[in-house]
Amino acid sequence: MKRTNAIFFITFLVLFPLTAQHILRSKYNMFRAGDEIIKQQVEYKDPGRAGENVLWDFSRLGNQNEEYKLMYDTLPGGIPVGIEHRTIYRYQLSNDSLLMLGYENATTFMQNLQPELVRKFPVAYNDSSFTCFHAQGRYGDRLQVDLMGTLDFHADSYGMMILPDKDTLKNVLRIKTVKRVVEDLKPLSFNTLRKDTVSSRAKFVSSDSIDYRLQNDALVMETVSCLWYAAGYRYPVFETIKNRNIINGKGEDYFATAFFYPPQEHYYLDTDPENQRIIEAQKQGKKYNPLEETTFNVYPNPVNTTLSVEIFLPVEAKIKIQMRSVVNKNVWINENKGKFVQGNHFFQLNVSKLPQGYYLLNIWVDNYMLSETILKL
Repeated sequence: MKRTNAIFFITFLVLFPLTAQHILRSKYNMFRAGDEIIKQQVEYKDPGRAGENVLWDFSRLGNQNEEYKLMYDTLPGGIPVGIEHRTIYRYQLSNDSLLMLGYENATTFMQNLQPELVRKFPVAYNDSSFTCFHAQGRYGDRLQVDLMGTLDFHADSYGMMILPDKDTLKNVLRIKTVKRVVEDLKPLSFNTLRKDTVSSRAKFVSSDSIDYRLQNDALVMETVSCLWYAAGYRYPVFETIKNRNIINGKGEDYFATAFFYPPQEHYYLDTDPENQRIIEAQKQGKKYNPLEETTFNVYPNPVNTTLSVEIFLPVEAKIKIQMRSVVNKNVWINENKGKFVQGNHFFQLNVSKLPQGYYLLNIWVDNYMLSETILKL
């Protein structure tokens, strides 16, 4: 992590890790001018379930791009910006909210007439928000672009993760955002929108109008992104992005990728005593029952044929997996022989012959039980 002597503070997604509620606070993770973050593009993997004590195992994902950079700086006038893929994203801090004002690159200029709410602080596990935005701009010298849509944010899970470099991080919070957009394009003429006249043309679009467009437009573009934040680190440690088009109400996936932010690139702690203290406190913290540190993940959910189950054991233990119907009837039991060693274990369950409906998946680790509701399609 590189940084200059010039520092500006902007509230960003942060983790306050000394509480089980996994609260995000601006005090602990504010992006700063001069910071340069190295990201690695890796294979996409289904993020899996939401909830408590989730295991995310990203250790088997192959690299697709070794070095991908995200930098932060300021524009004249003190406007904070993020620079990524030769695109500049402009931000504004308003009270306890971080807003995105727009973005630009060599071919596109966009300004949010109703800014996008990136985050409102503080954020605790299970917090959520739903907001609308409206943007106008231009593509090249030919097209005027009008975008409107919604942002659905949810701090939906926390747990531990195994990273592509095999490092293990605990006290991780996942932030999931679903962005839905409809777009209008029209020829750009001399009297229509220009870069220096966007602000004067700003018009408020009601949430009802945006919702109507999303419900009735033939094409809706949807992006589902997940960010994982680990205690004591200023920036996220992992990210997944999945795009799809919703055409006449039916979704079609067309792009998915993931990014790994190596923790070793976050070694700025000599200038970040708050986060340094958090990491040291985690090293000293221990639980009375080590089985309480057992974490798991299941995917996909809903499921049609094969359900994948990943379980991380903090100590050696027996594992039993059980499926029950909603009427509490055993329909499937995997009684594994012997004990499993400490570490990560992977199971695949063939549920293709089960009737459609809801099931309760119980995972017994010795005498400690974990549960998740599964929808069979």
